[in-house]
Amino acid sequence: MASRASRRARYLPENKLEISLFPFLSIFLSVMGVLSFINILSSIHSPQKIKMTTELEAGYKVAFQMFSLPDGIIIVPPVSRLKKLQENVADEEVRNKLTQIIAQRESFINNVKAYKGPLDDFAVEPKVDDIVNLLKEIRFINEEALKHNFLYEEFILFGIYPEGGEAYRKVRDVMARSSDAASISIGLEPLDANWTLNIDGTPTVDKTQREAQ
Repeated sequence: MASRASRRARYLPENKLEISLFPFLSIFLSVMGVLSFINILSSIHSPQKIKMTTELEAGYKVAFQMFSLPDGIIIVPPVSRLKKLQENVADEEVRNKLTQIIAQRESFINNVKAYKGPLDDFAVEPKVDDIVNLLKEIRFINEEALKHNFLYEEFILFGIYPEGGEAYRKVRDVMARSSDAASISIGLEPLDANWTLNIDGTPTVDKTQREAQ
């Protein structure tokens, strides 16, 4: 039978070697703080360029981009994959309608590229009739792609600037009352105030630079 002394020894605290991580953590947090400060300064003084590409795809889904700014919206419709859909359509009436849509979209994109001023000023106030027509157009395209078993579906991707919520809400209000919008998927991308927009290499001027001129 174990003695009282031996039983007591089992519960005595053992002397262990302890290593303090405080110096390491202190240095690590200090470095992280400096890097965060540098990152904040960089984002303030060097606005990032956001390239508005006309073809933004996620698998068979293609984005009909709609950027919401304080002065209105800028739409960037897709064209490339839509032309491939047209090639798979035999119905002459449908092909002619797709030809008209493609021509209108290419004309708009060319106008945006040719615009040399601040892209913010290119934004227009969203009109109810224009929004309704865009929704009908997207629904028509998606239904034709489904009929012809062609993997193509347009969805609306909103890019929203700070103070651009009013134009966004106006578009969404129209969509809420539209039966055409019920089958259209929606994406949302918040944009930072320091980001500037640039479509296919078109030079732009951000708000800070514009105010300084």
